[in-house]
Amino acid sequence: MQSVTVRAPARLHLGFLDLNASIGRRFGSIGLAIGSHHTALSVSPAESLCIEDETLLAETRSRLEKIHQLFYQTVGRAVPQTQQSVLIQVHELIPEHAGLGSGTQLALTLGTALARLHGLKLSTVDLAKALGRGKRSGIGISTFDLGGFVIDGGLKPEQTVPPVLMHQSYPEQWRVVMVMDPHHQGIHGQHEKAAFSRLPTFPLQNSRAICHLTLMQLLPSLAEQDIANFGNAVTEIQTLIGDHFASAQGGRYTSPLVAACLEQAHKLGHTGIAQSSWGPTGCIFVSSQTAAEQLIQQLQAFTAAEPASQPVFISAAADNQGAIIETVI
Repeated sequence: MQSVTVRAPARLHLGFLDLNASIGRRFGSIGLAIGSHHTALSVSPAESLCIEDETLLAETRSRLEKIHQLFYQTVGRAVPQTQQSVLIQVHELIPEHAGLGSGTQLALTLGTALARLHGLKLSTVDLAKALGRGKRSGIGISTFDLGGFVIDGGLKPEQTVPPVLMHQSYPEQWRVVMVMDPHHQGIHGQHEKAAFSRLPTFPLQNSRAICHLTLMQLLPSLAEQDIANFGNAVTEIQTLIGDHFASAQGGRYTSPLVAACLEQAHKLGHTGIAQSSWGPTGCIFVSSQTAAEQLIQQLQAFTAAEPASQPVFISAAADNQGAIIETVI
């Protein structure tokens, strides 16, 4: 085999089902594969490990080296050492620390490419366990395989990857207006672990409310393609989650710039107001490309007074396909 190329979509993390965990499972996540950003890379045999992209940040290069090392220490340990040297060519990257799941997709794209290169029959869950992904959310793992809209069931004690409870294609005509702050990062790494440890116990009544909203409003509205009620459910879930994390991230939303845009969208009558994961990326769910373009124009006018701090606005469709894997022999 000459090379393997893997391209995987970013994901939006729209909230946890149960942060209280009083009945034994913790987290449980709601998410969507999004077509605005992808991680894509190729691997091929080489005489020594080489990562080909001069523009890569040192942090990303180090991550790739660690994923490569971990792969051969775990699921790839039977591969002869003489075959473990590869050329990694990076074609696209999901922005790091933007709330779009860049770390999981980087691990899964490289892990999948290496497994295919060596002819190893490993599932995405196998790779996620070996590479340390899915410790809080399984959304990025599920969207890698399936694309679309996904809910996972959270983790039992000692469980490493949560089960998929529900998967459905997202309506093709619906759009997500993404509001991105290029000057701000979401909480990540050790800061994220510390933030979780400092947060108070999540109220049981709020976990119950989120599960009720998910089962009896969010999912029926998705099935019936009712964007208004789908959006209302997203907003209510996000309010409960965002207010709980406010002490760690400085408010309901991480970025004040994104927060101002989301509040303006709400004033304009939009439902479906969200922050993905720790942010700073914000999202507004709308019914069509036309509605997305109109909202973006309105938000650009709203933020025009401060051109130096303009957010990036993107109209994104869901990715209902998941990862694409191509091999060249």
